[in-house]
Amino acid sequence: MWGFMFSTYTDQLRQQNYATNADTIMVNTYAEGIDKVRRSKGRYAFLLEETANEYENTRKPCDTMKVGTNLNSLGYGIATKIGNPLRGSLNLAILYLQEKGELKRLENKWWYDRGQCDQGMSESGNSASLNLSKVAGIFYILSCGMVLSLVTAFAEYIYRTRKQRYDAIKFRHRDIKMRNKKRRRVKSESSIHALNTAL
Repeated sequence: MWGFMFSTYTDQLRQQNYATNADTIMVNTYAEGIDKVRRSKGRYAFLLEETANEYENTRKPCDTMKVGTNLNSLGYGIATKIGNPLRGSLNLAILYLQEKGELKRLENKWWYDRGQCDQGMSESGNSASLNLSKVAGIFYILSCGMVLSLVTAFAEYIYRTRKQRYDAIKFRHRDIKMRNKKRRRVKSESSIHALNTAL
């Protein structure tokens, strides 16, 4: 929580304000926070650093998971007394181990290989590949969406064709009525004119 206290970002200040004023949010230890996550049935999220988060996610009862990306990127350091000759040697050794991939290998060994939960691994220890049963829901949703869009397009096509046909018939009837009125008017005018000339 101390990272929020000294922040100048308004979002983080608002989060810190809310968290310190709500008694039910704050916990004293990682263990208490993780226990609260497990008891809340998905209604409580606990912010903790990435290493502890990944470690807890590989431990039984396998009911926690990391959501989203990291909020920030921090590293660990080894403290030495100022001027200690071990400082330079430690820095070089850590850099060497990092470049050789030894730190990543150790992380995998202690976090994932010895994890108590199935972290997407197959029986042989290799990453389990995705199969159709794992992603079938996506295809069902996609198929339903396609069928629904085809039905909608077909219904719209039928509606528009009928409306155009109806409008054409309506226009034709109006045109016929107008012609008939014109003929009657012309007939009546010509008969009136013929009558006037006869008199």
